[in-house]
Amino acid sequence: MAGSDPTLTEAAVRDLARPQSYDRGENYYDEGAVVELVRRGETIRAAVEGSQYEPYQVRIELDKTGVVDTACSCPYDHGGICKHRVAVLLTYVRDPDRIDQRPPVSELVADADPEDLRDVLVDLVESRPELAEQVESRLETVRSEEADDDARDRTPDINRESIRQQVQYILRPTERRSAHAYDPYEAVETDVETLRNLLDQARTAVEAGDGETALDILEPLADELMDEEWLALSYDDSNAIFEFFDEVDRVLAEALLTADLSEAERADWEDRLWAWEQEMGGYTHQPPYSVALEAAQRGWDFEPVQRAMQGDIGYADLWEGDPPWYAEDFVRARLNVLERQGRIEEYLNLAEAADLIDDYGTMLIEEGQIDQAIEYGRRNLYSPDEALTLAKALREHDRPEAALEIAQHGLALEDSSGQAELAEWLRDRASSMGESEIALEAAIVVFDASPTLAAYQATEELAGEEWPTVREELLESLADRNTRQRTARRHVEIFLYAERYDEAIAIADRFSDYKVVEPVVEAVWEEHPHWTIDACKEQAEPIIEEGQSQRYRHAVDWLKTAGKAAEVAGELDDWRAYVENLRDEHSQKYKLRPMLEELLEEFERR
Repeated sequence: MAGSDPTLTEAAVRDLARPQSYDRGENYYDEGAVVELVRRGETIRAAVEGSQYEPYQVRIELDKTGVVDTACSCPYDHGGICKHRVAVLLTYVRDPDRIDQRPPVSELVADADPEDLRDVLVDLVESRPELAEQVESRLETVRSEEADDDARDRTPDINRESIRQQVQYILRPTERRSAHAYDPYEAVETDVETLRNLLDQARTAVEAGDGETALDILEPLADELMDEEWLALSYDDSNAIFEFFDEVDRVLAEALLTADLSEAERADWEDRLWAWEQEMGGYTHQPPYSVALEAAQRGWDFEPVQRAMQGDIGYADLWEGDPPWYAEDFVRARLNVLERQGRIEEYLNLAEAADLIDDYGTMLIEEGQIDQAIEYGRRNLYSPDEALTLAKALREHDRPEAALEIAQHGLALEDSSGQAELAEWLRDRASSMGESEIALEAAIVVFDASPTLAAYQATEELAGEEWPTVREELLESLADRNTRQRTARRHVEIFLYAERYDEAIAIADRFSDYKVVEPVVEAVWEEHPHWTIDACKEQAEPIIEEGQSQRYRHAVDWLKTAGKAAEVAGELDDWRAYVENLRDEHSQKYKLRPMLEELLEEFERR
């Protein structure tokens, strides 16, 4: 057990979750769904058996004050922690003896014999050969950092050829996996994550103010990324490569703005980046390396930027014309460098000149100028996204009331982009602070912006005695919407939960998608048997008529639901005759006939 265990109460766990999530998490705890609990230091990891075949993986981070962070592999994202994390925390509170206490890995290796550690590492790499390149790269980095105190300012040596070989190894999978079945399309995201380990080394150097070392890493990485076969494959099938190239571009830009390069070195980078940008233009209209190319071309000497950083906000023509599509990314690269270098006044001037309101306001907060940030936000915020950024920063700096005020201000703005996310944040924060009226108003905004069952239930939890009135307003608003294919299932779920079956049926009648019809027939077959019979026939008949043998089981399931509805309606004989007619008419379909006969036998036994 860690030496400074936090005192965690069930009330504290309840505060972290919505009531429904807490209740369901408690059920999971009671059912013994939490398994494999292990604590190492301040981290608890556990598996929670749920609705999927594989258990959900939960991580809890603690400190002396309580819960610092939580994570779960489930897709829950509706405010508060999910039921799986609730179940793990309740186990921590109620049954601490169930947790397997193990030392942190740092303690495990602290007194271990170097020979033993070497053997463990070799065995691990032999069992997972894909780790070999990472181990080699990390060792290179560690060795480069091992210097005497007198040589600490010296730039560490980076083995560019080693990095180049690592990237080649990742990008040419057929050479390393020829002996195994391998789908290169499926491997793109895994390969990108492996490449990101190298990019993280460059990012670490940039954040330490060592742009030269970062460029030594980035040059072979970026050069090898231009492999045409891999580019074509990745762009055909995955967005992961787009996102990764954008990351490389941003880190490259910050490295170029940080490094002390000669004119010749900067010109060399400019030529290289221009060539890469032109090649990438064949894959996208907004090619990567545009931000880095701008950094190589303009550096810090571009007069409009210099004037802005010195406070000439009125001038503020940072681009001498219309800004390019990557303008905001480039300005933010400059801001990141200025912040690391402690040039806060220049940071604020540039952020204000570029109209980056959330960056400007957040930096004011970081610098302790809270009241100025609040006033600036009231006067200048023009989007909910900016309001959310500022509100989060205020809350992190222990100004929760001001955070709520800025969030409310953001919801009142005319710009609706990001409104749902801001309203959801305000709803949950206001609820946790006991500001029930603000929380309810925000919950209604969330539902209006994106009606989902989770948003409806969250509003129900907050409305209290006002729920009957609020409920009617929400449902009437939903009924007046122009439901489309992509929203039909979500709207149906709400109407069914509210037992407004006529509205759900009306939506199901408009859309033939089984994902829309299925939850409706499952909910209304007893109250609306005749509609259910017709709806199920409409789903089953095309499957049978078109001979979709792989879906015959689905057709029979639809007919079974129709049978239950027919039984309620007193029309079971008509249903049997209908199924017998299907069986005889399609007797040549050898997979279907026994299924239909089995269905008839099931209803004979009723």
